[in-house]
Amino acid sequence: MRKIGTLPSEQQAKLFEDFLLTEEIGANIDTSGDEWNIWILDEDQVEQAKQELAAFTEDPGAEKYQAATRQAEAIRDERIAQARAAVKRQVKVRDTWNQPFTSRCPVTSLLIGVSVVVFLLMKYSEWNIPIRQALSICSFQVSGDMIRYDTRLLDIRQGEIWRLITPIFMHFNFLHILFDCFMTYQLGGAIEINRGSTKLALMVVLLAIPSNLAQFYWGGAHFSYGGPGFGGLSGVVYGLFGYMWMKSQYDPQSSFYVPPNMVIILMAWFFICMTGAVGNIANMAHAFGLITGIVIGLASTWWREAGKSNRTG
Repeated sequence: MRKIGTLPSEQQAKLFEDFLLTEEIGANIDTSGDEWNIWILDEDQVEQAKQELAAFTEDPGAEKYQAATRQAEAIRDERIAQARAAVKRQVKVRDTWNQPFTSRCPVTSLLIGVSVVVFLLMKYSEWNIPIRQALSICSFQVSGDMIRYDTRLLDIRQGEIWRLITPIFMHFNFLHILFDCFMTYQLGGAIEINRGSTKLALMVVLLAIPSNLAQFYWGGAHFSYGGPGFGGLSGVVYGLFGYMWMKSQYDPQSSFYVPPNMVIILMAWFFICMTGAVGNIANMAHAFGLITGIVIGLASTWWREAGKSNRTG
């Protein structure tokens, strides 16, 4: 914080403080004797504030300074309302933690529950192939060691649109489903508590479709990770991560926080998977899920800021 000058009266000091607020320059005023000191909070804004002070002292009665008072009042009222809303959200979130997880987060619970049931049925029953036939992005035919399928997604074109989403419920080993369910619990639960079940469900759909299509068309020719042979929540998980990551970085009012160690772990795992060192991984689903989540996070932040500008403009 640095002092940039003084003004001769409290009225002028408060008027200038209001104007600085409308210019998004943080300032404080105080008195020393017969003068009022102007303090700038951000060192990077000192030079701009000095220029504004010089212009103000030449014509403190200009219309733009009178109008700034009304606009500053609106900005302060909005900040007070946002602070109260943030407190209410914190109280609401705190209260919800006293309820069972399934009540707090029904969509997250459903994603995890269906995935676990499907995994158990595929792992410990004779229904492995029928389940994969029903949930894969397209049907396929097994003939010995050969797998045949149609890349035109005829099943979806004929009305089986659930296939665009249902591959997310198939997991093929214990570590696969453990990672996906744990991260869904962490990320999906946080988003559902903060944004609500409907928005989380919509986000899952918006993330699942492009990540599944990308994996189907560009995941590779091998059935285990290209074609209809892929599955898992990890594309959605990386999308939820990308969304929360962007909101935590660029939208402080979102109440989201992504710990730096989570960013390091998930991005490290993302690139390790790309090397092929850990086996057959749906890398294209990861990539398109992450990109889609980042885009949603940035777009929603931009939309919020654009709305604020329109209200104050």
